[in-house]
Amino acid sequence: MNFKQVEAFRAVMMTRSMTTAAGLLHTSQPNVSRWIALLENALGFVLFKRVGTRLIPTAEADAFYADVERAFIGLESLNDSASSIRRRGTGLLRVGAVGSIMQCVLPDAIRLFRETVSDIPVVVSTGGSDVVAKWMATGFCDIGFCSIQTDVPGLHFARINMAHGVGIVPGTHRLARKKSLKPADFNDENFISLPAGSFNRAAVDRHFPNDSRILSIETPYATTICSMVSRGLGVSIINPVVSRTLNMPELREIPFSERIEFPSYAVTSDHFPVGALASKMTECVQAVFASLNLASPAR
Repeated sequence: MNFKQVEAFRAVMMTRSMTTAAGLLHTSQPNVSRWIALLENALGFVLFKRVGTRLIPTAEADAFYADVERAFIGLESLNDSASSIRRRGTGLLRVGAVGSIMQCVLPDAIRLFRETVSDIPVVVSTGGSDVVAKWMATGFCDIGFCSIQTDVPGLHFARINMAHGVGIVPGTHRLARKKSLKPADFNDENFISLPAGSFNRAAVDRHFPNDSRILSIETPYATTICSMVSRGLGVSIINPVVSRTLNMPELREIPFSERIEFPSYAVTSDHFPVGALASKMTECVQAVFASLNLASPAR
C-alpha cells in the first residue's frame, strides 16, 4: 500500500467515479483503476462493487475511508503549519537591543513588522552591547542589535548602518546659526556626555585633546542628552539616529567637522539558527535606518 493508492481511493470515495477521480488527480482513468486494484490486493478486501454505471463502496471501504479521512486531515494540518512557518516563523520573537536602537529604531521597525506579521508576540530586552552579545550567545534572544562588536565566540556582527556624529545645540543657542561645528566651537560650553569609560564617549573625547569644554552632565542615553539639550542645559555630540528620530523642534542638529563613527550591527549566533521572524525584523530595522536619511544633515 502506498500514498498514490490511498489518494486514488479517497478521490473515488469522494466522486463515486473512476473518471472524475482521475481528473482530480490529473491522471488517467486506467491508472486510478490500477491503483484501486493494487490497494484491494494489499488490504485483502474489496472496496467497490459496480452496479450498472455506478460504483458502490463496500462496508469495508466505508470503514477504511473513515481512517483515511482522519489521516488526510492530519496531512492538511501539517501543510497549514508549514505554510504558517514559512510565512511567520515560530510563535515568538525575542529581540535584544542597545538603548538607542530600542528607543529610536525598534518602535518603527515593529510597526513595519506588524504590517506582515500581526499575530506574533515580540519581546524586547534592552542592555549594553556586551549584554546583547551574551543574550545571543546563550539563545536568550532570537536576534540582537548593538553598536559595538564584542569578542564572544560564535557570534556574527553584520553592520546594518553607519552614522557619523553630529553636534546638537538648543535652537536659540549662539552656535545654532553655524552650518558646521569644529572642536574649538565647544570651548567653554556646558557639554552633556555619555558615561566616562564607554566606547562612544571615548570616540567623541579623542577630538578634544586640549579639552576646554565644561563637562557638566553625564548620562548613558543619547535620548536623555537630546532632552537636556532641548531644555538649554548644554550642548553635545551624538549619533544622528537619535536626533533624527526624536525630531525635537527646540533642538538644532549641525554637522561636526571631525569623523565620529556610530555603527549599528545585527547579531546572530552559530549555535542558534536565524528564523524567518528574526530575518524579517532585521529587514524592518534596516528599512527604518534607511528612512532616516543619515547621509545628509537634518534642517
